[in-house]
Amino acid sequence: MKGLGRYLTPGRGRSGRLRASLLIALLPAIAGIAFSRWPPTEDLERGGLDRLFLLRGVRPVPDGICVVALDEDSFQELGLDPAAVWPRSLYAQLIRTLAGEGAKAVAFDVTFEEPRDPAEDEALRSAVADAGMVVLASTVDQVDDPRFRKARLVEPFEALARAAAAVADVNLPTDRDGVIRWAWLLHGDRKTLPLAAYEVATLRRPTGGTDEERYLDYYGPARSVRTVSFYQALDPGQYLPPGFFRDKIVFVGLSQATAAGPAAKDAFLTPFRGAGGELTYGVEIHATLAANLLESRRIRLLPRPAEAALLLLLPLVASLVFMALRPLGGAFAFLALVLLPWGLGYLAFARGGTWIPVIIPAFIQLPATYVLSLVWYYLTTVRERERIRKAFSFYLSPDMIRRIAASPESLNLGGEEVVATALFTDIKGFTPIAESLTAPQTAALLNDYFSKATRHIFDAGGTLIKYIGDAVFAIWGAPLRMEDHATRACQAALALARDQEAARVAGRPNESLLTRIGVHTGPMLVGNLGSAQRFDYTAIGDAVNLAARLEGLNKSLGTRALASGDTLSRTDGRFLVRSLGRARVVGRNEPVEIFELLGLQGEEPPIPAEALETFREALGLFTIRSFVDAAEGFRSVSAHCGGSDGPSQFYLSLIGRLEKEPPPADWDGVVNFESK
Repeated sequence: MKGLGRYLTPGRGRSGRLRASLLIALLPAIAGIAFSRWPPTEDLERGGLDRLFLLRGVRPVPDGICVVALDEDSFQELGLDPAAVWPRSLYAQLIRTLAGEGAKAVAFDVTFEEPRDPAEDEALRSAVADAGMVVLASTVDQVDDPRFRKARLVEPFEALARAAAAVADVNLPTDRDGVIRWAWLLHGDRKTLPLAAYEVATLRRPTGGTDEERYLDYYGPARSVRTVSFYQALDPGQYLPPGFFRDKIVFVGLSQATAAGPAAKDAFLTPFRGAGGELTYGVEIHATLAANLLESRRIRLLPRPAEAALLLLLPLVASLVFMALRPLGGAFAFLALVLLPWGLGYLAFARGGTWIPVIIPAFIQLPATYVLSLVWYYLTTVRERERIRKAFSFYLSPDMIRRIAASPESLNLGGEEVVATALFTDIKGFTPIAESLTAPQTAALLNDYFSKATRHIFDAGGTLIKYIGDAVFAIWGAPLRMEDHATRACQAALALARDQEAARVAGRPNESLLTRIGVHTGPMLVGNLGSAQRFDYTAIGDAVNLAARLEGLNKSLGTRALASGDTLSRTDGRFLVRSLGRARVVGRNEPVEIFELLGLQGEEPPIPAEALETFREALGLFTIRSFVDAAEGFRSVSAHCGGSDGPSQFYLSLIGRLEKEPPPADWDGVVNFESK
């Protein structure tokens, strides 16, 4: 789990993160809905539909559709002039052949506007009439001129039109990029060629009605629909498998290998156009729509409310994900989420024939959401770090503030129980010193003392809680967690005691205020505590009180720095100490083992090693009520130290009182201190 920490955001309130996510998602959501109605982005989204076609790939075309192509091979095989009009008798021959082969309908994407040769016209008319299932083409010729616009309806000549099963519109709509993605079933009040051919062949209306516009479900690139040359269709027995045209709707129209010259006007771009812009002839597009009708297939659009819901939901989900991650993790999530619209779009398109937006979510909404979440992250991170810096500038060293600001997840304000180490200091004899000084002199003396004490605390990574009169209260282990908080507190205590001792030896009386220090480790409540109007970052609890009591014991024991056994048990034996026995302080029934901090292991002890061993033995005798022998040992230690060993003098005085008033029979060797 630690490895994931660098990707997660600093802890923020869940409700606050949700509110921020809603705000961040709002702009991309509104933009997505607005852009979905904006023509330029509509064009981009249609390009997304093209990509979905390519991802889905080629699909099989139903057997009931084929195309008879007026192509280059037919010109050559039939000996026709490519620039000349085809003889109408050839069309008549084709119709009779297809009817004889069992075709259900024959739909021409060819216009027969004006009568020409009477014999040719009659041959075509009679073939159309006899077949009874021929659909002829009509179109609208439109002239666009800067000065005027003119439209003209082009239909088969009257006798031919009366003979046909239907006359249908062959116009095809193109999008702004020139691609045909949809077509009409009804163009105004006129049926289109695919619809008319379908109805003639099946004698029924399409499933799902005849809505005016319908997106085409293309089967693949050009020539995906079965296509045979005109000359092959005239003699299917020679060129085609038996029964090739049986029960088929046959579309007849121009379909050449290259769309050049006049043929180019009947060739169009489709979603399968490829990088080279391959064109598909209109006759195959009509055949595609008829095949869709045969299969009851169509590209369905999401209802407007469902599309709006999707465009609202995606930014919200994305913002929640981004808000839960750091920028690096958000970048990975962004790459994954960009694939989500494509994945959903592909599944909806390939499995259900439904087109859902992919371009707007993937390339507009998700990037906008990610950028906004980054802006929010950096703004709130900067603000959070500044808040932390201000909040802890009085308590922590600049280096510790930087560490907390860089990892706010380590900070849990508002009151939390932790195991930490507390340190209290107090100046020996400060009251008489202050009485001999003026107020400015006292302030200067205290400021100098506090500065030095604070420097030692900060150097050891401690948190300065407060100044209490001439005392200093600090803790280690909060707000920034640290495993070695007890060791650091003892290091600060030694540094402060040595700094003052060095000043005393150097003869700088203003810097040699003697400080008594108490250190204890245990559970305590730390955090911003106080009232709604005013609060401070502080620590409270029995462990804090005991640290203060240990500081006070220095006065009785004649020592400078005391630490509890709970503290020293966490220091891995790094310090040179002297056990001073077990004591019971005011307000606490449980005794605590106390130690005098003398230095670091490996250093020359300030007390001769022989004297330390003698003191240990004397203390053991004291606890088993051998007061006479213990007193002899303590006097020996005091003599080794020039008569100035405070703990030895304390125990000698205590033994004198106990000899006069012996302790009870069940005495456990614990020293009771009656004052703070």
